[in-house]
Amino acid sequence: MKNLTTVTWAHAVNNKTYLEAALASEVAMLEADIVLGHLTGHDGPPIPIMAHPPATTSDLSLAEFLSTVAQYNNVNNKQKGVKLDFKSIEVFSKSQELIAPYSKPQVTFPLWLNADILPGPVKATTTPVDPIKFIELGANHPRAVLCMGWTTRYGGNITEGEYTPEQIGSMLRLVNEQKINQTITFPVRAGLACNSQPVLLDLLRETASLNSSMTVWSSEGDSVEVGRLKALILTVGLERTYLDVPHDLAAKLNLPSTDKVKH
Repeated sequence: MKNLTTVTWAHAVNNKTYLEAALASEVAMLEADIVLGHLTGHDGPPIPIMAHPPATTSDLSLAEFLSTVAQYNNVNNKQKGVKLDFKSIEVFSKSQELIAPYSKPQVTFPLWLNADILPGPVKATTTPVDPIKFIELGANHPRAVLCMGWTTRYGGNITEGEYTPEQIGSMLRLVNEQKINQTITFPVRAGLACNSQPVLLDLLRETASLNSSMTVWSSEGDSVEVGRLKALILTVGLERTYLDVPHDLAAKLNLPSTDKVKH
């Protein structure tokens, strides 16, 4: 089985220069943010563009981002995957026709559709993306991985917190009530996840039939209990854990770097 912690990431691939650099690099997955806005110097109705709030302009549209990645993948053996982080239900809705050509079964590069759809720790104040609509629209793209997370408020002077049984239970209810029938990964923030092993194990056990995984992410400067995080990852399994954290944290974790794991 594949050691998913060895998958490498580029972040905020939200402009042409960085997209070009990411495609030329060794990274496997390109994470990018999508908002409604305008291409630099263009007017008219807002369209899905690559930018992170509060920005509403970019030199790169979602349409061009996807076509550029697809063109690269058509002529290269090593496929680059994309993780599209939708910042509102409005932009996800307006992106449906743009995503559709790349969610057909004959297209093979990894396609992840990501949004924070539930309120999370520590008393997060960011408004989540509408969960029911996100799941309904995501179902239009059955080959895509649904990457469904929680809003978080952590880092800086907030150095303690965890995913509560209620927050995990809400996610599990959504999965069951919406009858999700595609691969899921749950993005969890490292500093919180390391304090949440029992509930995360429950979540992954209950969703195992959907080939579920967790994607551990972290912001620079987050307080992370490295020993506990390593224990969580090894308990969940390298074959069910993507690791998307700053280099210094990854180095401290010192996880096995072999591509395959024995099971």
